[in-house]
Amino acid sequence: MELKPEDYRFIKTEEDWNRFVKREKLLEYSAKPVKRASIKGWVKFAFVVIRIYIIVMVVLVFLGFLHVL
Repeated sequence: MELKPEDYRFIKTEEDWNRFVKREKLLEYSAKPVKRASIKGWVKFAFVVIRIYIIVMVVLVFLGFLHVL
C-alpha cells in the first residue's frame, strides 16, 4: 500500500506532527545507540595503505609546487 500526500492532510501543525510521530513510535529509532563495526583483516591493511598513499601524494604535490623535483 503506497501512501499519497493526501493521506497526510491531517498533519497541519507541529503538534499534529508530534502526535503522529508518537503514535507511529518513530522516535524509538533514534533512542538506540549505534556501535561502530571493528575493522579487521585485509580491510584494515587497505586503509593503512590508502593513508600512506595519500600522505605520499600530498608530499609530492607540495614538492611540485616548490619546483624541487
